[in-house]
Amino acid sequence: MNPFKSRPTKIKTGSQGEILAQSYLKKLGFRIIDENYRTRWGEIDIIARDGKTIVFIEVKTRTQRMFGSPLQAVTAEKQRRIIRMAKIYLLKKRFQDIPVRFDVIGIEIKEGTPPRIEWIPNAFGGL
Repeated sequence: MNPFKSRPTKIKTGSQGEILAQSYLKKLGFRIIDENYRTRWGEIDIIARDGKTIVFIEVKTRTQRMFGSPLQAVTAEKQRRIIRMAKIYLLKKRFQDIPVRFDVIGIEIKEGTPPRIEWIPNAFGGL
């Protein structure tokens, strides 16, 4: 059964993208430590370890480019919210003096073709 066969809903598309992103990151040696971390300001899709670095990863998935590439959806306002949520996460988990990075993964899913994954390490700063 092909999970991409029917026209996916926005939530289904996002979930598929996050699963693909996690698989991609694991192949690169990342260790996923949290996913879908929610605060009142929103959600961080994936939190992982890359060596000694804590990486906060925003995943954007699209089935078409009508509104631009997936990476273009990570606006300055979205970045500010992710940074705010990351600070809360680090405080709650008592992570201190640990390097932190913000990555973005854009995924394009089109029926009949393999997903296209674009990863931007250290896409923005803020801590």
